[in-house]
Amino acid sequence: MPSAIKHDHELSKSGLVSVLVHSQQATPEQLHAFLLKTFPDNDCFVTPGASVPTPESNGIPHAALIGVDGKLLWDGHPLGEPKKIQELIDAELQKVKKGWGETAEIKKVRAALYGKGDLFGAAAIVASMPEGDQRTAMQGEVDRRYALRKKMITDQQDQGRWLLAQQTAKDLLKSVGTKAEWIAEVQPIVLSFDNPESKAEIAVDKKLEKIEKQLRDKKRDGAPKALEALMKAAADSKVAARAKRILTALNTTIP
Repeated sequence: MPSAIKHDHELSKSGLVSVLVHSQQATPEQLHAFLLKTFPDNDCFVTPGASVPTPESNGIPHAALIGVDGKLLWDGHPLGEPKKIQELIDAELQKVKKGWGETAEIKKVRAALYGKGDLFGAAAIVASMPEGDQRTAMQGEVDRRYALRKKMITDQQDQGRWLLAQQTAKDLLKSVGTKAEWIAEVQPIVLSFDNPESKAEIAVDKKLEKIEKQLRDKKRDGAPKALEALMKAAADSKVAARAKRILTALNTTIP
């Protein structure tokens, strides 16, 4: 886990997605407590084992590396071949940066879409491609990426991560460029963060971020009282629900 978290810190902005797969029958509360108390700086995704299509293993720790095309590149003990793992990761991140696929046009689309996060640029390349199955497939990929990034904003709000949601919305608006159809959908989302309800959530989120920073720095003594005060002051907010999950984790015994 320290190795996975380190890779995530260093490479997540380049395109690496790190997923910690849990398969030891702890409850969600126990798992959250373990991560918060043992690895407070963890930003990786966490999921039950059944959610990730990794090879079966009788031993732990067990790791797998899945390429940009969804194919298994490597699996085994994560400390057994660190050089090979790093080389494979570097090669896949180059694919993210430069694009991958059967043709130069497809590579350009994916380089813009995933390497640069440029939806407008990717859509422009697709529009210049000749009519046919390849163009249709790539247009579908661009549309799915746009829909996913738009959905992320709502998901982050529901999770009580309003500051992150606001930044995601701003980044998406920048990414859609001058495409009128997308601007008409995204601009109102960005502006919605200026309404009173959103401003209230953002203010609470800023306070919670300070508490989370204390936890990351392993300064836990005052965190429970601070969380309780935040929850009392903003009881109906989505951020308060997130604060409650953190407080529950702090109060949960790790088996």
